[in-house]
Amino acid sequence: MFRTGSIASLLGCTPLGGWVYDDPKVTVSHVSVGRDSLAAAPVLVGLELENINDYPLTTVHVQLALELDSLPIGALDEDSTMILPKQATSTVDLSLAPSAGMPRGRLAAIASGTHRFEVNGTAVITTPFGKREVRFAQVGDLEFEGGDSASSSSALDHEPTSTP
Repeated sequence: MFRTGSIASLLGCTPLGGWVYDDPKVTVSHVSVGRDSLAAAPVLVGLELENINDYPLTTVHVQLALELDSLPIGALDEDSTMILPKQATSTVDLSLAPSAGMPRGRLAAIASGTHRFEVNGTAVITTPFGKREVRFAQVGDLEFEGGDSASSSSALDHEPTSTP
């Protein structure tokens, strides 16, 4: 015999869409620091956004802050529409506004050597079940080899985290 009370108690424990939606995974792929601190985009943060769902998602707002060696380097807070294709990984480069009071030569000094990075952010994602706020954070070491950019993929100390 089928009991409706049993089904209702099972459904009551799981929010609608809980079985069919996963937040995208967000990781830092690279950081680029322009040698000229007056450049139009002196700091870029590359993010990889992995959507494992079988339907596309859309970002509507992104906030992000970057620290290198515990110093605030730049931030971003803007409406941003980007489609995340179903079951795919997308890469996006975000240009950060330099932090207020950043010494003029500081960015140029950071463009070489190994530096500890910390990225904290939030993305608002539109899903078939409504908007979701996806928080992400990542900490690791970046090694700049005298160039302008460094990749974080081979030097991560901690796995990235996404939280609902």
